[in-house]
This record gives sequence, structure tokens and C-alpha cells, in this order.
Amino acid sequence: MKKTFVWALMAALVVCGSAFAAPGAGVVANATFDTGAPTTTNNDDSCDIGNAPAATLLLPYFEVDIVSPAGAGETTLFTITNVSELPQVAHVTLWTDYSFPVVDFNIFLTGYDVQSINLYDIIARGRIAPNAGTGADKSNEGDLSADDNPVVDEDTCVNLPVQLSQAYITRMQSAFTLGRVPALGTTPACNTAGGVHTNAVGYATIDVAGLCSTSLPIDPSYFATEIRFDNVLIGDYQQVNGAQNFAQGNPLVSIRAIPEGGLPGALDTNFDRTFYSRYQAGGTADRRQPLPALFAARWISGGATGFQTFYKIWREGRTGSTAACSAYPTNATLGITEFVRFDEEENPTTLAPGVVISPPIESAPTLPETSLTSASDEALYPPNPTAAVAGWMYMNLNSGAPEIPAEVASQNWVVVSMRAEGRFSVDFDASWLGNGCTGAIGQSSAISALGDPIGPAPNTTP
Repeated sequence: MKKTFVWALMAALVVCGSAFAAPGAGVVANATFDTGAPTTTNNDDSCDIGNAPAATLLLPYFEVDIVSPAGAGETTLFTITNVSELPQVAHVTLWTDYSFPVVDFNIFLTGYDVQSINLYDIIARGRIAPNAGTGADKSNEGDLSADDNPVVDEDTCVNLPVQLSQAYITRMQSAFTLGRVPALGTTPACNTAGGVHTNAVGYATIDVAGLCSTSLPIDPSYFATEIRFDNVLIGDYQQVNGAQNFAQGNPLVSIRAIPEGGLPGALDTNFDRTFYSRYQAGGTADRRQPLPALFAARWISGGATGFQTFYKIWREGRTGSTAACSAYPTNATLGITEFVRFDEEENPTTLAPGVVISPPIESAPTLPETSLTSASDEALYPPNPTAAVAGWMYMNLNSGAPEIPAEVASQNWVVVSMRAEGRFSVDFDASWLGNGCTGAIGQSSAISALGDPIGPAPNTTP
């Protein structure tokens, strides 16, 4: 598109009366084991999140300076790639940091297509992929691209908008900076949709869809008829700050559909819950992998180069598909189970709700649905009493929200963002210590001798 704008067990060997495989033994499809791990050899039956083609992509955090001229301030860009020969629809939703869906738009991708989006263009100017747009009538088709996808209604993707009206621009700018969404058409206003920020702040989801529509993931029709299940999208983002001379980049979070393919309702999933279950009253029609709650994240603070570490953290909020406007602030103060800071001498310090300590913690640490926070912020993260320059942070981000069953851990994602000297910067994903099907883990032995050990948790299969 030219616009200006396994892991895998390789085989399961049949064991015949000894500890060694029988000669000539073949592959056993989807074998299961009575004891121990793995519990299945179905490579797609996995809650593990990796960088692979997916049916949903998550941009965990975006930040856009909508006041400075283009290129002078901060902006987030993201790119979507269709790695299949068939045309696909990528349905993009932009959410506030309280998880209010502000606006959605569609990107039509021909086979092997690539499309970049600058959120400054969208939020500051109301321009989607200038100058041609993202419609089927504007997309070039390569020699290896197929003409038709039987599960996509391409006719709905003709004449997609390039320039949004001023009403949409005002809606986005107010929502992402002031947390107030003005009324638009038949959609009522909401003055508690997000937090107050100097720059526009939020997150984005990108879903494989069967048509270009105006539906949102909070609408019942979205999962009943519109969403699709082909794991064909990869993506990446760049965070660029022209004023401070920083730029970072990282893959978008790949969330696979399991099993993939087909139409809504055609196949069942083994997941007890999915990425979008909160918008389906606990249902699993989207088949998307859930995200984990346990992470290990590096930090470097200070030193000769003045290193700084920030965490871009996405959380699973409490609101569902029928949430009233007044409910969205509950996503501003999502609880955490525990943070433990380790320095490079293995000294731990912890911060968690309910810890009996003097002087007492004034309030338990909380985070909104998406945020950028400094690893040196001792109001949120454990202190650094040894004045160490570096170490790592254990994060148990399970929120314990009442909408989530007690045995289930809430979903999260963590990106480590480091910078130094006004010229070095990098983003990379924190390591998850348990996958999206790992149950809720309690506070650790850093708090109580009876606590759970810090370390890798059981990586459950659905």
C-alpha cells in the first residue's frame, strides 16, 4: 500500500515399555499427558504471549503533544502489517486511560500490505493516513496478493474517510487530555471518561474484522458478527519526542485467536476467559489469548549517564460493555498485589497493600488502565534504600477487582522505557513470569514467610 502517509514440541514419541521411544515411532497429534508438563502438544493451545502474527494487536500506551507543531513535540506512530496474501480489515479503537472508547476507524490492507499511522495526524489534525486514506479503493495490490477474502466484505471498505470533521477532532482532544467527551450525534457526553494530561494519553486496540464498520468492542454485534480470527497481523510502534531528542520503538503486543479461522460462533475455544471477556459478560466469543499479571522489569536510575527508567503499563479495567459514564473512574485506581524492588546485590524492598509497617503507607498503590510512570517514583514503587543504580522490579499486577473471580488474575502488560543524556533511549517488553492462564498469585515471601515465592509461576494451558 503506497500512501503518504512454535514454540513447539517437535514431536511426541510413542513410548513402548521403556524410557526410550520405539523405533520408527511417529508424531502423536495433540497428545496429552496425565502428569507433569506439558499437558498438551497442540502448539496453538497456548496462553503464552509472543511476537507472532495475531488477530489483535495492543498498543499499550500512546502520548501525543497536540499543541506543538508536527515534529517539534511528542507523538506515537504505529504500523500494521498483513503477512498473508489475502486482504484483511484492521479495526482500530482508541481508548482513554480510563478505558472509554473514544473513536474507531478501519484500515483496509491488501495482501502483504503495510500501513503506518501517526496519532498526531489523527488527534491533532483529524487526518487518517494522509493523503490517500485507508480504503479498499485506494489500496494497491501486489503481484503476490490475492484478490478476495471470503470472510471479508470488501465493499464496506470503499470511500473510508481521510479527513475527520472538527467535531471528531474536538472529541478526541478533549477526551485524551481533559477526560471529558462531548456529545456527538446521538452519543451523550461523558465528563468522567479519562484523566487530565498535558498531552493526549490513551491506548489502542487493532482487531482483524470481517468488514469496515463503526461498531466498538463494547457493542454486542462486534463479537457476534464482525470480529474475525485469522492470525495475520504484526505491528510495531515508535514514540518520538522531537523536543527532548528521544525516540523508542517496540513491537505491538500480539494477541492470537485460538483456534484461528472461521466466522464468529463457528469454533469453540478452550479459554475460560479471553482478552475481551469483560465486554462479553465473561464470554469467550473473541477467542483471544488473555494477558498475564506477573512481570520482571529492569530498572536503571542515575549513574554517570543520568539514566532514567519508566514503565508503560496497561491494565485490565473494571468496566464492561454496559458501563455508565459514572463507572469509568473506577479504572483510574486499579489495585496491585505487590511490587518488589531488587538491587544488583539482591536486596529486596517491597510495597504492597495491607502491609503492617511503621510509618504506615498513606494509601495503597494504584494505577489507571494505561500509564507512564517513573521507576524512581517512591509513592508508587518500593524505595531504593541502598541508592543502587540498577536492578529489577518484581510486579504482581493482579488488581483483585471484584468483577474478576478471586482465583483469576487480571490482565496486564509492561513495557520498560529507558533514556539517558538526551540522546539514548530504548523500549522493550518486560518479561512475563506467568502466562495469561496462570491463576492469581498472592503476596510474596518478601512480605511474609508464608507468602508465595518470587519467580516463574505455572504457565497453564487452556
